[in-house]
Amino acid sequence: MENIPVAVVSRHYFIVARDQTSLCEYLARQFESEGNVAVFLDRRSGQDRRMADGNGNTVDRRSADRRHQPFVDTQLRSLGYAMLRVE
Repeated sequence: MENIPVAVVSRHYFIVARDQTSLCEYLARQFESEGNVAVFLDRRSGQDRRMADGNGNTVDRRSADRRHQPFVDTQLRSLGYAMLRVE
């Protein structure tokens, strides 16, 4: 069988800061016809990063949080959004 090159379509994710709802709505409208673009508000919060241990005490699990991304955090603070490309 012949090897036929397959085009890889990249996906783009716009993560918008929680206090930037109008920007999120604007970007969603601008990219609504693009099948490879998703726009959504940042769902992370400080409350989500806390959990109860076996004794009912709350512990900070921030260091183990898989969603903690320094690049995204910096972009959200400075620009109000972060754009990630996933192949």
